[in-house]
Amino acid sequence: MKKIILLLSLLLLNSLGLLMAQDDANFLAGEKSCELGSYKLATEHYSKYIKSFEPKLAAYLEKVKSYDTSSGAEQVSLFPGFSVRHDWAVGYYKRGMAYLNISEFVLAGKDFDMAIQIDSKYPEALLQKGLSVIGKGKNEACPYICRARLLSDTMKAAKKAYKENFCWMCGIEAYTKGKTEVDLRQYAEGLKNLNLAIFFCKDSGNYYAYRGIAYEGLGKIDSALADYSSAIKMDSTKFTGYYRRALTLESAKKFKEALADLNKVLSLNPKYADAYKHHAADCESLDMPEAALYDYQNLIKLKPSEGISWYKMGMRKKNMGEDACDYFQKAADLGYEDAQPLADDCQKAAARKALK
Repeated sequence: MKKIILLLSLLLLNSLGLLMAQDDANFLAGEKSCELGSYKLATEHYSKYIKSFEPKLAAYLEKVKSYDTSSGAEQVSLFPGFSVRHDWAVGYYKRGMAYLNISEFVLAGKDFDMAIQIDSKYPEALLQKGLSVIGKGKNEACPYICRARLLSDTMKAAKKAYKENFCWMCGIEAYTKGKTEVDLRQYAEGLKNLNLAIFFCKDSGNYYAYRGIAYEGLGKIDSALADYSSAIKMDSTKFTGYYRRALTLESAKKFKEALADLNKVLSLNPKYADAYKHHAADCESLDMPEAALYDYQNLIKLKPSEGISWYKMGMRKKNMGEDACDYFQKAADLGYEDAQPLADDCQKAAARKALK
């Protein structure tokens, strides 16, 4: 819903900007010249239109820099009544398109740059800038093309350029770097690359899931949960988003919600040992000992190297009056510290029995 509102706002802003520009006689003359194929003449008309506001441009651009780097609250309090001059951006964009038609590529590129400086959310200008630097490689072109695609879902030319220039590959490269950094617990560096990956490819659940881990590592729990939920929304058939969200909820002591996510994980991947381990812990926290015991039994089958499962099974047997020494010894051998005193007691009892 927020995205729809944003797109509608941009569409309204762009339409108003175009209408404001069309009130100018020089702008209209430029439009007419383009219709007649007189592109050189069009550049002259657009230049006259640009000169009408050029004296105000430097001050406006300075304000834009300050505005863009301010928080939402600061924008309201420090810049009352400020609005983006899309009508000015249109003038540069239109002149740039006219320059393209007479093969003045350098001048066109400069005009697209200025249009973007004036209105950084102008999708047509961003697309043309991206297309103008394709010769320098996709790493130069795709940031502009991707931004144009993000700002205008109905812009077929942006979608086409995105596919034809394999811009999604930039996302894969950024994701690979970010994933490696997150795995190394370099969360801040990983977050930067994962932000970039999502910028290039906003439809990958894996990208959101890993960015959630980066946020979690930086202590930004709300952002992490939002990303895990986004990963689930994009692909509910993969368990990663559910699993990571469950662990985050578990750490916040929201055991019932965590358990619901872990149930989903195990329905998607019944052999995921770590999910059984956390499911068991959450069941214990919710006073569900029988369910926890079932999880520990599965954990032993799937991952016998987990000492806690042997210990928990041993405690169960001990409480039922059964011999649990083999379980405690196994848990102790696997490094589960709570099991060591019990294993020692078993050895002492065995020694006493042998002396009788």
